[in-house]
Amino acid sequence: MSKFVVALIVTILSGCASVPLGTMLEFRSFTKDDFINLQPQNLRARVHIDEPARADIEKAELALELNTEKGLRIFNFPLELIDELKIEPVSGLFSRSPGKTEYTLKLSEEAIDNFRATQQIIRNEQSGRLSFSVKTGFEQLPSDITEIRLSIFLKLSEDKGFVTLINNAKLEIKHDG
Repeated sequence: MSKFVVALIVTILSGCASVPLGTMLEFRSFTKDDFINLQPQNLRARVHIDEPARADIEKAELALELNTEKGLRIFNFPLELIDELKIEPVSGLFSRSPGKTEYTLKLSEEAIDNFRATQQIIRNEQSGRLSFSVKTGFEQLPSDITEIRLSIFLKLSEDKGFVTLINNAKLEIKHDG
């Protein structure tokens, strides 16, 4: 039985960023059994977005792509807000960072049930490739905003901290009209 290969792919709208080296090292030994043993009620996603941009939490979801010899299957798990925090701007001698909004999200009750069903599907697969995505939209942005930065973190278990998936990625904003 071949091991599942886990690739972390995080996509926010059309912007992509490199996965930090530390994250790749953290997940290089992640196996099919590790995925099956996840407790979905403990999964958390954290998103940092530059102000004045705001995430559209109603569109937030954890997505999972499973590519096996049977083809590609996509599973979407709605996320719900459990905490929102304002992070003050930082001004220093060599750097400056605008204020940010931090969103901490968890799987909805329905998503927890669906995640468990997905774990059962994956348990029955012999081989394949698995990739995660954390997705959200934005509320209406002011027309003078041309770029924002965002970071995304994922927590897979209650006893471990958040792992950085995307760190301070720059997203260019294009306005219609």
